[in-house]
Amino acid sequence: MHKLVFDDGGLPDGTKLAYYAHGEKFYAGIKIGSGILCHCCDLLVSPSQFEAHAGWASHRKPYMYIYTSNGVSLHEFTVSVLKGGKRSIKESDGRCIVCARGGELVFVMHAQGPSTKIRAPILTLIDTTFLLECPSYHAECASLSSVRCNKWYCTYCEKMIRRERHAERSVNAVAAGRVHGDDPIAQLTGGATSMVQDLEEAEVIACIICRCHDFSTSSFGPRTVIVCDQCEKEHHVGCLKECGMDDLKELPEGKWFCSADCKWIHSILQNLLNAGAEELPDSSLDILKKKNNMAADAGIDVRWRLLRGKDSSREDRALLSQVVAIFHECFDPIIDSETGNDLIPPMVYGGNIRGQDFGGLYCAILTVNSIVVSAGIIRIFGQDIAEFPLAATRTGYQGKGYFQILYDCIVKLLAFFHVKTLVLPAADNAKPMWTNKFGFKEIPEVQLENYKQTCLQMITFDRTSMLQKPVPNCRIINQEQADSDVPLQ
Repeated sequence: MHKLVFDDGGLPDGTKLAYYAHGEKFYAGIKIGSGILCHCCDLLVSPSQFEAHAGWASHRKPYMYIYTSNGVSLHEFTVSVLKGGKRSIKESDGRCIVCARGGELVFVMHAQGPSTKIRAPILTLIDTTFLLECPSYHAECASLSSVRCNKWYCTYCEKMIRRERHAERSVNAVAAGRVHGDDPIAQLTGGATSMVQDLEEAEVIACIICRCHDFSTSSFGPRTVIVCDQCEKEHHVGCLKECGMDDLKELPEGKWFCSADCKWIHSILQNLLNAGAEELPDSSLDILKKKNNMAADAGIDVRWRLLRGKDSSREDRALLSQVVAIFHECFDPIIDSETGNDLIPPMVYGGNIRGQDFGGLYCAILTVNSIVVSAGIIRIFGQDIAEFPLAATRTGYQGKGYFQILYDCIVKLLAFFHVKTLVLPAADNAKPMWTNKFGFKEIPEVQLENYKQTCLQMITFDRTSMLQKPVPNCRIINQEQADSDVPLQ
C-alpha cells in the first residue's frame, strides 16, 4: 500500500513528517529513502512503526494520519500520484471501465466549466482536473438514459472529489499547516506518476495432485496442465490418469470438470442463471418486517438472483452496473499497481487482469422493487471451499436486514452444494461484524497458505484479515427438494 510514496520520484527525501490525530501533533520525523527517520529513537522506521511510536497503533492507518509540514497526508500524496498519471490510447484500449467490453462508449471531460459527454465507437480517455482520465462507459453501464451536456461525474470520480474536498477541511491537515487555496502537492513535488495497492500473489502450483509446478506447452502429454471449469484447480494430464480420475487423449473441446461433483455444481449454477430472479417467501422477510416496522401487507417485491458477468446479457449488465455503483459507493477503488485499473469492475464482470482470472466469479444480488439493494461476489472452488471477496449494501438500505437476507440465500445455496467452508477477506472496520454477528473466525496462517496453494485464484487483499466459517449442512425438507435441480428456498 502506498509504496510509491517512498520510491524514486515520490515524496522527496528530507520532507518533514509528523503524526496527527484529533488535530494534535504527536511524533515527528523526516522521510529518508524507504522509511521515516523517527526523532524519538533516531531510527529509520516504516509508517506503521512510526504510527506505533506515536501511540496510535490501534488506528492501523498510518498513511491517513502522517502529514507533511504543509498539511498533506501520505494518503493524499498517493492520490496525487494517480492524479499525475497519463494514459495512452493503447492503455485505455477503447473499453468500458464497467463491463470491460468495447463498442459505443461515452467519455467525460471534466474541465473548469461544465463537463462534456461525447459518444463515439472508440475514444481515448481525456485528461481531467481530478483523478485519472475519467473512464469510458457504455451509456447503459453508467446508468445514463441519454447523453447530456450538463455537469455529471461518474461514481469513481465523484468519490475522489469528495475525498479531495474533505482533505482541505481536515482538522489534522489544518493543524499540520494546510492553507486553504494553496496547492500543497505542487509545493512538495513537480508531479508524480504511477500507482499503489495490489492484490497479494499466491504461490503458483501447477498440479493439485502432485503439487509440482512443472508443465509442458509444446505438445499434449502427461505434463500438460488442464484446469477444471468449476473449481479452477490445475491438474497434470498424467496425474489424472494415474489417479483414475480421467484418461485424456487430447485437450477436450468445451468445458472440462475434474469430478462429477464439479460438473453437478456447474450445471445447477447454469440453471440458476437461466431461472432469473426468485421471489422470496414471506418467511424470509421476517427480519425486514421486524427491523423496519413493516406491515404484513407492505407490498414490497423482494427477490434474489444469481448473475455471471462473463456471460451476461444486456439486461444482466444493467443490473451489474448497479452492483459496481454500490461497491464504489461503499469501498475505495481497488487499484492494480501494474495497469492502474480499478479491479472492482472486472471482478463484477468476470474480466482478467494480469493472469488474475475473475471469470469464475458469480454475483448474488437482492432486489427490492427491481432495484439492486445488496450484492455479493462468490466463487465456488468445488465442495471444499467457496470465497466471498466482496459484499455491500446500498446506502439507505444498510442496517435494515437486506444483507442478512442475501447472505442467508448464499449460505443456503452453498449448503445445497455441500460446500464445507466459506472464506472472505475482511478489512479492519468490517472484521468485528463478520466475527461477532456472522460467526467467522480468522484463518490460521498455515491453513491459509494451504488454501492459496490449492485454490490459486482465491482473492486476498493487502491489509485485510482472512476469515472462514463452516457452511451448515443443507436441511432437506422433502423429497421434491432433494431431487430438484435447483435449491428451493
